Amino acid sequence: MHKLEQYFDRSSRMGWDDLVNWATETYWTNSETQKLLKQTLKNHTDIAKVVYARFGEASLRWIHSKVPALDKLSPLACLETPELIKRLKEGLLRMDI
Repeated sequence: MHKLEQYFDRSSRMGWDDLVNWATETYWTNSETQKLLKQTLKNHTDIAKVVYARFGEASLRWIHSKVPALDKLSPLACLETPELIKRLKEGLLRMDI
């Protein structure tokens, strides 16, 4: 198990905020797909914006897939606890976008 959540610290939070701002300015148009993604992600708008910036129209499919870097959990499953949300955010921070 990777337990990426252990690495989501203060500097990660600042990096996360920067990434969310960039994703908002660059990709987020509040399209119907983006609205559905946000709703499916339990209104975690920040996560929806970063996921969409990385996966675009494939985002809705990706959030249901088991991701090895998330210890084979789906991004949706990572929304169940605060620690797993940190895991998801750290995993997204480490992806090339």
